[in-house]
Amino acid sequence: MSHDTTAWHKPHWLTGDDGLVRVGPGTGGSEEHTCPSHAAAKARPGLLPTRRLRLPKPELETFTLGPVMDAVDRVEFHGETPDQALAGLHSRTPALHPGHLTYAEHALRTYVGACAGDGEQRLRPVRPYWVAQRENGKFWEMYAWWRRYESAGGRLREYRRLRHGEAKDSEPGEIAIAVYVAVHGRQAAWPRKWARAFQPYGPSVRPERVRVVEVGLADARPRVQFDGTAEEAEAYYAEHGHAHVARVVTGGRPAPGSSCVDCKQFTGCEAVPRRPGVLGLSSRVAPLRKVSISDLRYHASCPAQGFLRALHLPKSDEYGSAARLGQAVHGWIEELHRRPGWPPCTAGDMPPEGENWTEGRWRVSDEDAATGRDMLLHHVDACPFQDAALIQRVEPEALRVVHDTAAQAVVIAKPDLLYQEDGSWVWRELKTTRKRRRHHEDLLDTYPQLALAVTLLAQGALDGDPDGSRVEVEILRPDGSDPHVIDPTDPGRQRKALSVLRRYAGPWREDEAGDARPGPHCRSCPVSRWCPSAAPDGTVAGEGAA
Repeated sequence: MSHDTTAWHKPHWLTGDDGLVRVGPGTGGSEEHTCPSHAAAKARPGLLPTRRLRLPKPELETFTLGPVMDAVDRVEFHGETPDQALAGLHSRTPALHPGHLTYAEHALRTYVGACAGDGEQRLRPVRPYWVAQRENGKFWEMYAWWRRYESAGGRLREYRRLRHGEAKDSEPGEIAIAVYVAVHGRQAAWPRKWARAFQPYGPSVRPERVRVVEVGLADARPRVQFDGTAEEAEAYYAEHGHAHVARVVTGGRPAPGSSCVDCKQFTGCEAVPRRPGVLGLSSRVAPLRKVSISDLRYHASCPAQGFLRALHLPKSDEYGSAARLGQAVHGWIEELHRRPGWPPCTAGDMPPEGENWTEGRWRVSDEDAATGRDMLLHHVDACPFQDAALIQRVEPEALRVVHDTAAQAVVIAKPDLLYQEDGSWVWRELKTTRKRRRHHEDLLDTYPQLALAVTLLAQGALDGDPDGSRVEVEILRPDGSDPHVIDPTDPGRQRKALSVLRRYAGPWREDEAGDARPGPHCRSCPVSRWCPSAAPDGTVAGEGAA
């Protein structure tokens, strides 16, 4: 388990001892976003930020699986019934959103029921953690937070990784860590202080067999990730784990994203621009939260929907045929815009006539596919790469992060396309619709992400020369293309953009409860199954027909 960590350089905004290196599945941030610098700092629990954010904690629990794990612990280690375990969640601090409680109940009953169905093959739960330790210049620890089980006598050790929704395949490097720890780990209690090492106790028991299973809490269907002998587990780690761990702990250039909100380097990270007032709000002490324009739109529709989406609870299909077609069109053009040299899109690049070119998640009917082809053909004349010689840099589906220090928000933006001309950024959004535009409507009202684009470009949050920047909007219809250009240096457009953002972000920042706003939109809400206030027919729960 020896690793070279010479590439890691402690930033000046971190203090403390980095002699302890602790790695487990998830240290690399594989769930949603991976920042090499974040992962390397996270692997060193003794490091602390020189300057901490002194902000209040959220009133509601935001760790989706935390309450579920607590409830399973009560059942497996305290002998409580599922009802008793769930009752304990009502007094938990921080409090759980009613929808979070509904999900936790479903997850607990589903998981406990599946475990009870194992019959004679049922393994016993193990409360202590398994921890593998070694000293090699630094003091190394490897562990896994996942649930632990073993057979009588310890001949079989099994890790179970719980997923919010359906089980899926984990990154091989993470599975490799788990199988290594299952073979070599000794029992240990959770350290009282995270910066301290685990204190293993008892004899070292080497199992004959190791298994790693993903369990989706939507239906408790398992997916085996590894099942083999101890020797096969060590070979698997040698193939997949060593390089993964070395990559995590040696770090790399910061890559800001959604994980910034939980990163201990955040207060000093020079890769995150600080722009007070990006969301148009005055300064106020509030919990640090991440937010995107989609988050603000969900909250505006229903605060409960916004909160439950942020928990990544299992969702029903939220895309109608129009939305699926729009995603398919976006995907086709994105692939064209990723080509080396940025050649302009041509009619020959578009799907052949009479062919259903959509597939997978975004597959639509043959009729809709034909409509999408018409839209794609109209993109040819509006393609931004007509004169690629002027373009210096291209980033399809770019990710940008800005810290609004007034709103205390980590603002996540993902333009459809960013490209640079003569040192200035062009922010381009692509929209698809079958409707004709009302001439009196303001695009900033219709598409609030354009308001964010205007503000970020105007404030120079993307670097480059803001004076030459612009926002482009391409609206594709079956019968034509409707291009628009917005000047972010125009004071009138800046005021309008801030007004739009303030209208969305103000209620979002003030909200700590995530109360439901039931109505007809409940019918199409992808997380309504978890919301106690949602009625199946979309009416307000508790109300009858008029």
